[in-house]
Amino acid sequence: GMPKPFRHRFAMPERSSKVHLPRFLQIFPPPPAIISQKGAGLIRAVIYLDVLLLVNFLTTALFLLAAGLCLVELGQSYKKSVRNRTTFWLGTACLLSLVPDLIALLADEPDKSWEWLLPLHFCSVMQVACALSLWIPSRILRSIVYYCVLCATLQGLVTPSVAHDFPSWTYFAFFFSHGVTVIAALYLPLALQWKPARWDFLWALLFANLYLAAVHPVNKFLGTNYGFTVSTPASGSVLDLLGAWPWYLLWMQIPALILMYLLTLPFRHYPKGRTGSSLFRN
Repeated sequence: GMPKPFRHRFAMPERSSKVHLPRFLQIFPPPPAIISQKGAGLIRAVIYLDVLLLVNFLTTALFLLAAGLCLVELGQSYKKSVRNRTTFWLGTACLLSLVPDLIALLADEPDKSWEWLLPLHFCSVMQVACALSLWIPSRILRSIVYYCVLCATLQGLVTPSVAHDFPSWTYFAFFFSHGVTVIAALYLPLALQWKPARWDFLWALLFANLYLAAVHPVNKFLGTNYGFTVSTPASGSVLDLLGAWPWYLLWMQIPALILMYLLTLPFRHYPKGRTGSSLFRN
């Protein structure tokens, strides 16, 4: 017999008459010797799986990095028309990234109830906020996007909660939506010349807590878990290190505050901040 699929990378193999592998392992099949019922074979399979996951993640990260550098370069162009078009279409990409997220949810679980399909996750809120921050010259709005995205959405990008691995639609939708928001957050200071004031990160912390306070009653009413205010992600995240509910919601304030302060240090020479350029206007 042969083992069933590794539904979790540390799952123990069971006897089966057919080998079921993750999709990317069907494209890049491991050597037959790796798939065995012996302990050593299991260890080799786990290592092989981890290596492929790491390679996929690093490849995706490098692609997003290259795309981000290209967009920032275009956003710094001496031609006003190029800068404006880049800013406009980056904002449009942030807003439209909600669509592949929804399609991925429906593709993975077509019977999923409507309560789980609402754009109420914090990352979804940030996708809309990113678009608005690129189009509207508001120092506070851009501060909220910069700090919240680099503290929360970037963490989701580094420790992804994805139902299916590469090369599934869910995988691409997740990294596109999270990647474009991170690019937008870095685009604000690098291309639009926005600078936060010394204490602007407190606006971001206030916004994040207002979001949690607003979405938690919605979760209790609908039976959902937007913003992970009811429980931590089932696939695991750094929130698991902060204790059980509701303590992780309280303890997360400390690392968030520290990280936001550290993100302010590059702008310590601009105590009053700078709104930055706006769309279609210098």
